[in-house]
Amino acid sequence: MMNLFNKLFKNQLGNDNVFPKEGDDGIVNIENDTIICEGNHGIYSCVVNLNDLQYAYIVIGQNNLVSLFLFDYHQNYIPVNYKGFKNVYETLSSRFKFNDPVFFESINKKEKFKKVIWRKQQSPTYQILATGYNDYADGFEIQSPRKQFINWNTTYSELEKSEHVFFQKSPYNQSILKFKYPIRIGNILLNDFGSYFDNKRKDVAVLNFYTHCFDNQGTDRSYNDLKEILKRDLNLDNKNYGYERDDQKNIHFGFKGINLSICYTYDSDWQFNGGYTSLSIENRRGYPELLMDIDYEKHLIISEALVFDKKVRTPTDYKRHVRIKRRPKKISEVFNESAVIWVDRENEKIGFSSNEFAQVFRTNEIESFCVQNVLPAKGSGGAYLEIVLNNGKHNYAIFNQACSFFDAYAEQIEKLTGKKLVFAEAYHDC
Repeated sequence: MMNLFNKLFKNQLGNDNVFPKEGDDGIVNIENDTIICEGNHGIYSCVVNLNDLQYAYIVIGQNNLVSLFLFDYHQNYIPVNYKGFKNVYETLSSRFKFNDPVFFESINKKEKFKKVIWRKQQSPTYQILATGYNDYADGFEIQSPRKQFINWNTTYSELEKSEHVFFQKSPYNQSILKFKYPIRIGNILLNDFGSYFDNKRKDVAVLNFYTHCFDNQGTDRSYNDLKEILKRDLNLDNKNYGYERDDQKNIHFGFKGINLSICYTYDSDWQFNGGYTSLSIENRRGYPELLMDIDYEKHLIISEALVFDKKVRTPTDYKRHVRIKRRPKKISEVFNESAVIWVDRENEKIGFSSNEFAQVFRTNEIESFCVQNVLPAKGSGGAYLEIVLNNGKHNYAIFNQACSFFDAYAEQIEKLTGKKLVFAEAYHDC
C-alpha cells in the first residue's frame, strides 16, 4: 500500500519517469540494432547504428526542443515528442543502462542544456613509458616481435607494403591504414595508431597520422598525461604553444618539420565531450626533389605564350598533387615573375605558371577551358580558369583571381591553345 502511495505521490510531483506527450511531428522505432527516425519534411531524420554508439546526451536546444542525442560517429538528434520515443528510450536504457534520473530531471527544463546520460566504457589506448627515448623527430617504432622503426620520411607506397599494417574503412568510408601492433612515439605507447590513406600521391612521405587516446574513465586525464610527458621530453616552455579554454584544450609541439598536437574537447553550445584526447601528427617537411622535372626543363621550348598583367594564384600543394612542379628556369628568364600560359608545340605540351610553381599538360589531355566567375556577396567572390580534361572527370582549377579577371583573356586563350573556352553560369559567394 505504501509503495503504491509513493508512486502516486511521485507522479504528482512530476519526478517519476514521465515522458512528454507524443505528437505527429515524426516517428522513431528500433529494428534489431538500428534506430530509424523519420521527421516530417526530413527534419531530424536519421539512422543510428547501435553497435557503433559512443555516447548519449539529453539536449535542450532552440525553442526548448528536447532531444535524445546519440553519437555513432554521426550526430543524431531524436526529439522526445516523436511517436514511438517512449518505447525506443526504454529499450535503449535497458540495454545501455542510461542515467535515467538525469534524463527525467532535465526533460522539463526551459533553457538550453545538455548533459551526458551514457558513455561507452573504453579500454585505455595509451601508456606513458618510464623510458628515456629522445627520438621523437626521427619517427616511430612498431612493437612487433622484431621491432621495426619507421622514419617520418617513409612514403605512402613504402609503408603500405609493410607486413605490420592492414587497411580498414572508417565510419565515413575513408581508407585508413592501421598497425597490427602498438607503436611507440618517444616515451608514449599508442594502441590504435593510424593514417587516412587518401592522398593522391604515393611517392611522398605520409603527411598525417592520428589516434584517440582514452584513459580508463574517458576523461581529460589523458590530455594531462600526454601534455606532461611531451613538455618534459620536448623542453617546451609555457608560452605560445596553443590554447587552453573552458570548451577546448589544444597544444602543439614542433620538431624538425614534424608537428604533434593534442586536443581535448569539452561540452559547449556547439560541441560534445568525446572522452578522449585527439593526438595528431602532421609532416610539414619540404621535399623539393618532388618539384623537379629535369627532363622537361631541359627540352622545354616556348613556341608562343600569353602573359597576364597581374599576378594570379595557382595550386601549390605539391605533396598532394603530382602534377605541381617548380617554375622552370627558362620561364623565369623570359617572363620574370609574370603569370603565363605557354604552348610548347615541339613537345606537344601546354604549361601554366605563376609565382614559384608550374603545371604542364599534354596538349591532347585538354578538352577545353572553362571560366567560373563567383560574384561578390557575403564573400569577396573570385574567378577561376579551369581546365576540362578529356578523361571526363571534374574541371581542374589552374588559376584564380578577382571576379571577371579572365573574361578579357578568353579569346586570347582560345587562339593560343586551339581549345574552346566556355563561361559557366556565375553564382554569388554566399
